[in-house]
Amino acid sequence: MKEKILGTIKKYAMLSDGESVVVGVSGGKDSVVLLDVLCRLRQDLDLTLIAVHVNHGIRGEEADGDEAFVKAVCAQKGVECRVFHFDIPALAREEGIGLELCGRNKRYEAFESIGVDKIATAHTLSDSVETLLFHLARGSGLDGLGGIAPVRNNIIRPLIECSSEEIKTYALENALSFREDATNASNLYTRNYIRNEIIPLFKQINPSVETHCAHTALLLREQAQFIQSLAADFLAENGAQVSKIVALPKALRTQVIRLLSEQQVSIVPEYRFMEEIESRLQRGTDTVLQINGGAFARIRRGKLDFYRPQTVEDYRFAVVPGEFEIPLGRLKVSLLTCEQFENLAPCRFSFATDYDTIFDKLICRNRAAGDRFYDGKRKLTKSLKKHLAEMDVAPEKRAMFPVFECDQTVIGTLGASAQKRYAPSDKTNTILYICLSRD
Repeated sequence: MKEKILGTIKKYAMLSDGESVVVGVSGGKDSVVLLDVLCRLRQDLDLTLIAVHVNHGIRGEEADGDEAFVKAVCAQKGVECRVFHFDIPALAREEGIGLELCGRNKRYEAFESIGVDKIATAHTLSDSVETLLFHLARGSGLDGLGGIAPVRNNIIRPLIECSSEEIKTYALENALSFREDATNASNLYTRNYIRNEIIPLFKQINPSVETHCAHTALLLREQAQFIQSLAADFLAENGAQVSKIVALPKALRTQVIRLLSEQQVSIVPEYRFMEEIESRLQRGTDTVLQINGGAFARIRRGKLDFYRPQTVEDYRFAVVPGEFEIPLGRLKVSLLTCEQFENLAPCRFSFATDYDTIFDKLICRNRAAGDRFYDGKRKLTKSLKKHLAEMDVAPEKRAMFPVFECDQTVIGTLGASAQKRYAPSDKTNTILYICLSRD
């Protein structure tokens, strides 16, 4: 099986000579076999191995026994072992998520914190098939039905083409000790039920069901990757224009919507929300729809976007030369000569005043209800609300937009000209210039 695993590593270009690798070791059969195989390969591939064990704070003395066992195995193999402790039940309650998801998140946090080239996990062919069936039962698109990918970013799964039976045989033939997690026998956990009850039924139909499911998952992953690449190319070329999205074939349109949501709010809309978004795209009118994860989908001025409402924290500070962080970006404040000001590159969200007229008196704060100002360029008084609509500032960002006060009077805002009293003129010596940068 060592040769089979080495073949998997080469097929998917999992490792390069001289790399450092974190190996997730729980103490169970799969992770012990993974550690053993990588130890046998480390000299040939010049690998630096670091074992990471995570104690989830769930199984008491049994978990402590797992930790001691992993430390002993690593010491015997000459592998550095780092142990992380988390109170997963408490963290899951705090974050409002399940134990399994919370544990997974913390494990990968621990793995990533080491700072190595690759992270090797002990997912097997059987795990991948369980994942496929789990997602099929819950409802899924191509991504979920693709099982577990052999490589994801810097995460590698060298055992992904080996079944549980092959892993078990390798452990017996090489006299490897391992720990049995008693919870694996409990069918209260959905994955365990699939492993212990469902897959054996499939094997009565076809003993090679795991291999065939793996081939199906590979085809679906390849198709998903192809459609994802088309969606990424579409968004890069066209943006999220509703008229162009609705003209796409259904499969590609769905992927474009999904990819846009992932990019903007890190959420994959549930099926029911995807259907509603599609329906509203066809209507083409401005609309807002709350979706899962506390995010919103919005059609506005012919474009689709996703956002999360942002908590408004009031700010107020004296404006002096320098840089100031505000929720919308970075305000850059400069003192310029008239010649320097005239030669500036255009900045849409900027504001300029005669520095001598506002010296030490200019205040920046976020918008308040009822704010109005006199626009020197258009020579009229208007509400900040109307100005922000004209500037196409998204509604959820308007409460954070800056205005500038002098002597307790709003004298202007970004994208507008100051009234005559404060505006630069032919008598101005120094200009105070403010520009919003979003980099």
